[in-house]
Amino acid sequence: MKNVKNELYKLWKGRRLGIFLLILFVTCIAMGVLVSSIQIKGLLEKDVIDSMIGGNFPTQVLGMIADIVLPVFATLFVTFLVTDEADSGSLKLPLLCGQSREKLIAAKAVVVLIGAMALIAVTYVTSNIVAVAFWGSDTVVAALFQNAVIYAETYFALAGWSMVVLFVSLFVKNSGSMVGIAVIVLVIGCILSSASPQIAKYEVMYYLKAFVSMTAIDSTLAMSVCGGTIVAFLS
Repeated sequence: MKNVKNELYKLWKGRRLGIFLLILFVTCIAMGVLVSSIQIKGLLEKDVIDSMIGGNFPTQVLGMIADIVLPVFATLFVTFLVTDEADSGSLKLPLLCGQSREKLIAAKAVVVLIGAMALIAVTYVTSNIVAVAFWGSDTVVAALFQNAVIYAETYFALAGWSMVVLFVSLFVKNSGSMVGIAVIVLVIGCILSSASPQIAKYEVMYYLKAFVSMTAIDSTLAMSVCGGTIVAFLS
């Protein structure tokens, strides 16, 4: 528990978590202003606008950031807690003080998962507040639970991705290389999802967008892939 507190303090003190949360907060507001402006000016068909406003707004926001922005932010958490420390040599200090490597990595994994959860939670709360501010509470309240489920499922996929990145970061000692690898994998995942969804559904990146896009998916397979990825790369 002490290790987790120390790692969480480092993540917060490094300002990376706070900056990312602020970016997501501003993104939700900016998107609300944009969608409202489009609605007022009648730039899109009514059916299209209806799918973007009110209770649908939180999933629209999530859909915009789920497959690239959120996993990149989670990757940057990992580079800060693991790759940067390994590069500077500070990762060795706790080990020299008697801490086991397994416990240290486990603590970092927990903090990365907490950080990812914070990203999802702030986006969910802010997008709902913005939706209420622009379009009233009726449809937003009616969709709260359904949207919460979608956000929770997306977090599950994001957690799986985070553990894959954490595992790879143990072998890649350069932050720039780590981020580059992550972006390349995400882009390949996006291409594969479009070109061959039957194959893509067996990799965790597919579910970063599949849950929010309301794609007809096998829930058992989805949870197995995401949960299996977390367990496999965390163990």
